[in-house]
Amino acid sequence: MQLTRGVISGAGYGVPASALYHNALASWVRAQGITVIARDDDELDLLQYNRIRPTQIVFWCGAAIGCIRRAVDLGVFRFIVCTEQQIARLGDCAQRTIYVYLDDRAPLVLGDLRLKVIGLHSDVDDSGGPVEWASAAERLLCRMALLKTCGSPTHRIMLSGGVTEIWMHDQAPQLTAIAHAVDGALRDGCQRWQLARPTVTLAPATDTSRALVA
Repeated sequence: MQLTRGVISGAGYGVPASALYHNALASWVRAQGITVIARDDDELDLLQYNRIRPTQIVFWCGAAIGCIRRAVDLGVFRFIVCTEQQIARLGDCAQRTIYVYLDDRAPLVLGDLRLKVIGLHSDVDDSGGPVEWASAAERLLCRMALLKTCGSPTHRIMLSGGVTEIWMHDQAPQLTAIAHAVDGALRDGCQRWQLARPTVTLAPATDTSRALVA
């Protein structure tokens, strides 16, 4: 996390809920207030078990939209949405303002006053390395420019990709390359589209090991 912030000033950091099977990591995440990205009922169970506060959770809506209501009932108020069906479900469940990250496949218009767009999200195909991270950041900036022209400016982006091991094992050359690629894309894109530099959150998308933390 510190490595990334050294390149991208003020960058946020997130972890996938699946990584919290590692007790030491779960304790650190809870103590530091790190953002955790959950995707389904099992991961919500895991976060409850580890006493992760709803204010730390971002729920990434998937094909099974039934668990959206449970996330709302647990007090989660930040969601990543990809489809009109997920947006409609959130609107049905909302009892207060829900804050939404629009995935790069999501429609740009929500049509529900209880849903407030706070940022944009992209799931990065990490197989392309730092180039893919830069491309994803550039695509989100393009969408930010479109939203700005529609009178709905956003000021945050979230990029999710790769595996937890890379981030937690401090593989400096790989992380540095990703951070520099994203930083360069932000600099060039903001200049091209005359945008204020957004706040950035970077997160691994998956956890593939049960032995991250000794």
